[in-house]
Amino acid sequence: MRIERIALKNYRQFKNTEVLFNKKLESDLHIFIGKNGTGKTNILNAINWCLYRDEPHLSKDSHQLPILNLKCIEDAKDGEDKEVIVEIHTKTGENKYIMFKRRAVYRVYKGEEQPIHQYTKFEVIANDEKGNTEIFEDEEANSYVERFVPKAIREFFFFDGERLDTYFRETTAQNIRHAIFVISQVELLDSRVEKRLNKILRELRKEAGKISPEIEETRKRLEEEEDKLKIIKERIEGYKKQIAISKTIIGECNRKLRGVPDVSDLEDERLRLKTRKKHTKKLLDEKVKVKQNLLFEYGINIIMWPAIEMSIEKISEKRKNKEIPPTINKSLLDSILKNKVCSICGTPLDNKTEKNVTNLLKEIKLSSSVAQQLLSIENPLYLLKEKIKQFEEKIKGLTHEIINYENELEDLEKKMGKIDKSLSGYNSEKIKGLHSDLKKFQDVHDDSLELLGRSKNKKNEIKENIKIHKKIYDEEIKKEEKARILRKEIDFCGKSLNVVEKTKEDIMNENREIIEAETKKLFFKLIWKKETFQDININDNYDINLIHSMGYDCLGSIGAAERELLALSFTLALHTISGFDSPILIDTPVARVSDEHRVNLGNVFSEVSNIKQMILLFTPAEYSEDISKLLDIKSSNRFLCKLLPDENETKLEVI
Repeated sequence: MRIERIALKNYRQFKNTEVLFNKKLESDLHIFIGKNGTGKTNILNAINWCLYRDEPHLSKDSHQLPILNLKCIEDAKDGEDKEVIVEIHTKTGENKYIMFKRRAVYRVYKGEEQPIHQYTKFEVIANDEKGNTEIFEDEEANSYVERFVPKAIREFFFFDGERLDTYFRETTAQNIRHAIFVISQVELLDSRVEKRLNKILRELRKEAGKISPEIEETRKRLEEEEDKLKIIKERIEGYKKQIAISKTIIGECNRKLRGVPDVSDLEDERLRLKTRKKHTKKLLDEKVKVKQNLLFEYGINIIMWPAIEMSIEKISEKRKNKEIPPTINKSLLDSILKNKVCSICGTPLDNKTEKNVTNLLKEIKLSSSVAQQLLSIENPLYLLKEKIKQFEEKIKGLTHEIINYENELEDLEKKMGKIDKSLSGYNSEKIKGLHSDLKKFQDVHDDSLELLGRSKNKKNEIKENIKIHKKIYDEEIKKEEKARILRKEIDFCGKSLNVVEKTKEDIMNENREIIEAETKKLFFKLIWKKETFQDININDNYDINLIHSMGYDCLGSIGAAERELLALSFTLALHTISGFDSPILIDTPVARVSDEHRVNLGNVFSEVSNIKQMILLFTPAEYSEDISKLLDIKSSNRFLCKLLPDENETKLEVI
């Protein structure tokens, strides 16, 4: 199935536009070129809106704008109804024409910012090769969409080159598995045959239970365990989905936080440093105050220190010279003068000796007075000297502590400055939110993983119980001759259910193996690095693993070009088993691809377009000379998206 024509009426920038995808050459390649904002991506959005009623690739600015064309709104009368229509005309390999049409009606009020939605209608009009027409709506119309491109795997047909990192994640694998389940018609076995057989089996067991109380009792026990098994299986699927979703969100958070600091940890660290700085500043101020008080207390003594030191030296010098204490007894000299006789030898004093004693007494009076004064201040001077010595030790210790506190404050300031620099320019609240989500979903992932393991063990335990109860039930029913026919019918239903279960597994495994083989074949045929990769394998959950030549899984580390090629290969493999031949549309196909790989991908697009319709949406910068030189000669159509001067409408120009 290929797209023959797309008609757009009042859809965003396209007021009245029709695009014909005529195939002129062997290749079915169609190229759109347009600057950002000209409506190029809205061709992709129009297809999604028509088929699925959503627009997954809208820009942030476009989300604020109405889907109804702005020029149409401007020209509308107050209260007038205007319609948005997107039609996708397709043709199957059997020349059957199918048109997908979505129509939405909006009422325009001049006083309202946005037109008011009235209703939306979706229908599919199918014409066969004989010209007979059928119109389908609701579920029937949606079933045609699922046969064209199932919504669950549309990202492998309608690519957004800017979002290559979203491909091959766990949740995508879950969607693919579900889509393959539907495509393979396994859903019919699961929802119809299996459910019907289970219903018949239980009805037969109930009928047998009427024959004897023992059969009824064992039936109840058996079916209780079967109900438990059903519940535990649902739980297991639920835990798998939780694990898948949490892995996706964890990956997304890690991608967004790559190279971004942990704001919460840094802010906590900054708060800790700030608290420590405040405490250290308080201690510093206290020590400075103690030092100031000490300096004030010892200030006079410090000023007098030279005089004190000199006085102590003088006293020591006089003591050394035996000038203090006095060497002559003053009382003795007074007695000699009074008695006129030497008290020591008894010799009377003459005029000369009397005069000598008198002069000596005068000298002794002066010397003794000074000596007494010096002696009276000696001890206090020594005490002051000891006190000053203690002051020196105290002031030295305080100065050392003050310097340490000042150095610590300087270090804290540097650390806080470094944190401020790390946080500058970041949206702290947004980063905190991402870290919060990361932690929350890591917990969800770990908890779900643990619960999944427990549930699997419980599932095995219940299966064993079912075997035991089934054996008891079979033994009880064999005892009753009346239940002989019912027993055969019950056995047949049980065996039929086993066949259905085995068939489901076989079909899913077979399809997985086909997809794996086809993906591998196409990827290694198209890849330009012939020696880099060794293998591709797809597990039961449809997780894709790309194996490096050295033996390790390298899907998470390959470049955008290789990832896009793998997605293309996988898409073509899906087509092989799906039975539908849908086109591939890629917006900004080389947006994240380095220059050396652009030509490589250009060759891939060219080769794929020989077997499948390809629609590529380029920006002028992407459609560089090396790409255009290769694809111009291969393309059936090239269109230029041109925004009109009023910026409310886009025209497509064929080039």
